[in-house]
Amino acid sequence: MSLPPLLPKGAQRSRLLLRLTIIKISLAGLLMLVGLIYAFLSMIAGTGIWLPAFRLLLAVALVALACVDNAIRFENPPPPTPEGEPATVANKWLPIPPALQTWWTYFQQNLAMPAVLSLLAMAFAIAGLADRSPASEADMAISRVIPGVLLALSFGLLVIERTISFKALRHWRYQQEYVGLARMMLSLLVLLAAALLLVTYSPTLTLWLIKLGCLMILLVALEYLLRTIMVMASPLSADLAPRFLTRSLFAAQYRWPLRPLTLVLNTLEQRFGIDLRQVQAFRLMGKTLLPVVLGLGIVGWLLSGLTQVPLHQRGIYERFGRPMAVLSPGLHAGLPWPFGRVRAVEFGAVHELRLSDEPEQQASRAEPDTAEGPAPQNSWRLWDSSHLTDQSQVIASQAAGNQSFQIVNMDIRLIWRVGLSNQDALNSQYQAEDLPVLVRSIARQVLVAEFASKQLDELLNEQRASLATALNQQIQQRLTALHTGVELLSTRIEAIHPPAGAADAYHGVQAAQIAASARVARERGYAATVTINARQNAQTRENGAEAFAVENLSRARAAAVQFAADSQSWQQAGQAFILERRYHILSQTLAHTPLLILDSHLQGTNEPVLDMRQYPALTDSTAPQKASKP
Repeated sequence: MSLPPLLPKGAQRSRLLLRLTIIKISLAGLLMLVGLIYAFLSMIAGTGIWLPAFRLLLAVALVALACVDNAIRFENPPPPTPEGEPATVANKWLPIPPALQTWWTYFQQNLAMPAVLSLLAMAFAIAGLADRSPASEADMAISRVIPGVLLALSFGLLVIERTISFKALRHWRYQQEYVGLARMMLSLLVLLAAALLLVTYSPTLTLWLIKLGCLMILLVALEYLLRTIMVMASPLSADLAPRFLTRSLFAAQYRWPLRPLTLVLNTLEQRFGIDLRQVQAFRLMGKTLLPVVLGLGIVGWLLSGLTQVPLHQRGIYERFGRPMAVLSPGLHAGLPWPFGRVRAVEFGAVHELRLSDEPEQQASRAEPDTAEGPAPQNSWRLWDSSHLTDQSQVIASQAAGNQSFQIVNMDIRLIWRVGLSNQDALNSQYQAEDLPVLVRSIARQVLVAEFASKQLDELLNEQRASLATALNQQIQQRLTALHTGVELLSTRIEAIHPPAGAADAYHGVQAAQIAASARVARERGYAATVTINARQNAQTRENGAEAFAVENLSRARAAAVQFAADSQSWQQAGQAFILERRYHILSQTLAHTPLLILDSHLQGTNEPVLDMRQYPALTDSTAPQKASKP
């Protein structure tokens, strides 16, 4: 059961309630104005520095409104219910137990508003912490206006804080809590104004300062919400008096000198009657705590000059920001931070870099390859399947006799490391901000220049080993010219193929080209066969004609020789030769013909005359026959 509050008497109480009401109305108006501006900025600008800034302002206004609203309810509790009269009116249609009705009424009157305002403040604070929007030129143009308004509000809040901190009221029980909350709100407004003034010089620092303010207000709102939940879970008091929920341990630390343990000691003394201030050991610890902590801090700061370089790394020692030497693996001593610093550099670590657009996080989340399970997707080499490791590249093409271009997918990987020399280590740290991004960018430039004049058929038919060697040399030349300190070990070409969507069409074109080539080859073979047959027939006919001509010529010559011989014989023998020739021709002509010779000279009393000359051919042909008598 909480103690009854000690309220101010008479006019002081009325004056306090009036001031708290005025502050509540002012905070509600400020909250409405800031909310309208935030809604307007959310509609016209999705990014910028002002959205997290106004989220912080909204969270501050909500926490302040929750504190003031709870203070008004605490300072002006409702009159107690007379004995015998029910605290709530019973519902005729839905019977509710009286204890639950009493709790619900108490929740609506005293707990609902702090809980809702704390939740809203936490939501805006968390949104401000999660926001990573960069600053734009418009943010830098009006960065002088809003900080002036914030400084004016800070001045008014400073006046209020000075008023309630220097004028102690005798019967105001939680005056220090109000002072701590006012100081915290003042520090948040000054922090936000300083962050907005620095946006032109360092937008990153501005974002971090705003995030720091969001974290501070998040802690306060979370503490308010936890206190409200604890009251909801605890039994109610008999008089149903409201409780002061908006106390913050974090805001109570805004005092000088800093005494973070004072609140804990006072709580132990009030709750359990234990006064640790009277224990000599604790008093001695309190006196020596600051020197011991300070000495440990100085020793720890001096030990920050010792650096151990692992075996797989090298270190670049910087003295006042200037590189002095490249340290080998081992223990090294130098100036403490921030005067001396050692930057870690890789020493022989080999990296594989894909030139595709696949995010590195997605590549790292790929399922491991197992011997028993199916093959991983990155090992598929079918053209009709899309691969995460493929990169699209524009190459030359020819369409309808005109120059054109087409897209081809390729999987190219680079094996690289930081050079082993000290100069390469220095170049890798001070000549490039992100080595993988630089290597990928240079490799893509080389690929564009190399493939700009090559067509798809040429790429598919070219030897990958020679192409990879040429690419490796060109990329290494670019990296060496830029003094990046990167040593390119090898370039590996995994695949070159058309895009997955055009793979079927390309296969159809290839099939058509193969079919056309087969038909052309078949027709050429048929034409060659016909030509050879025609040549063979022509040669045969030519040879036959030549032989026939030679035979005719030979017969003609033989006839000429025989004619010459017959002519010479006729000239020498005369009519006898002609008669002999005649008989010879008749012998040849009638060699196989049976003869019956009739002579007109056989008539009258002339006796038959027998020719006793021998004709072998005629005798042979007529041997079986007998001469007939006339």
